Amino acid sequence: MRAHSRNFCVAVFCCALVFAVGCGNLKMLALKGTSIENPPLQPVKVYIKGFPVTSKANVVDPNAALGDNDYTGGRSINGLAEVGNAIMVISRSSRIEDLTRSALRELRRDKLRIFPEYDRVTDIDNVREITNPFVLVPPEDEEAQLEISGSVYLLSQRVEQRFSQKSTSVQVDLVVKDIKSGAEVRLPAVKAGISMVFNSKELEEAIAIFISTVLTQKTLF
Repeated sequence: MRAHSRNFCVAVFCCALVFAVGCGNLKMLALKGTSIENPPLQPVKVYIKGFPVTSKANVVDPNAALGDNDYTGGRSINGLAEVGNAIMVISRSSRIEDLTRSALRELRRDKLRIFPEYDRVTDIDNVREITNPFVLVPPEDEEAQLEISGSVYLLSQRVEQRFSQKSTSVQVDLVVKDIKSGAEVRLPAVKAGISMVFNSKELEEAIAIFISTVLTQKTLF
């Protein structure tokens, strides 16, 4: 019995050791396919090329989900948008046309803010801080290692003739270019359920934090 318990403890210890070592060697998804050591031993020198924003809105038919008798003008646009069915997508003007400056502000921080969970984001209070693996340099810097660019797809909704007051989701597409080899790595598009007041400073800040979140994704392989 004692031998069995001892063997069990040894097995648990070995598993814990393997897990700990594996977590310490997690690779950054943004560096896969580049010539940079992964995980990096020192901050990676990067510059931001641009993050244009495309703003769209799902046109929602509330009657498709509620039925004609259930639809009343007293219900909020946000509430109707949540239960209605999207019948088409249209453009929606937004003051948030480019996230480059906001992304730069985030990447200048010693500690990057990231969202530990982003299926549903309603504020920027629930963030985690991590050591910044990047250092910003000018595009003309000869020591620059990576060029980071991407695009943001900002989605909201419209019910009848009124737009919802809040966003519904944000999708970020990232492209990482290895300056040394010229290779471009396109990261898989990532979507977050960011629901915040449309055009607000907080929404803009949340999207910038989400860009940092996507940039610092890690993987075992």
